[in-house]
Amino acid sequence: MCVLQQSLPYPFRDVLLSGDTDSRPGHRLVFAYATLLRLKHPWKAAPWFTAMVYFNPMDNMGARFLAPGGPGESPRYTL
Repeated sequence: MCVLQQSLPYPFRDVLLSGDTDSRPGHRLVFAYATLLRLKHPWKAAPWFTAMVYFNPMDNMGARFLAPGGPGESPRYTL
């Protein structure tokens, strides 16, 4: 994550376009980080997956299925 942060201008308030081939390694890095974080702290990983769906709307990696409220979230039943 530090390498990605250092490669972006400060303060970065833009969107990493998913169609730009130069930004694809950044998308993969964020997805890998969120996936690893999800193993121990799912609640901490949730905002990362939500952000990925925001800056990669076509979502070729499947982050929308892991984001809260996404199609992959299991329904919660109440009795």
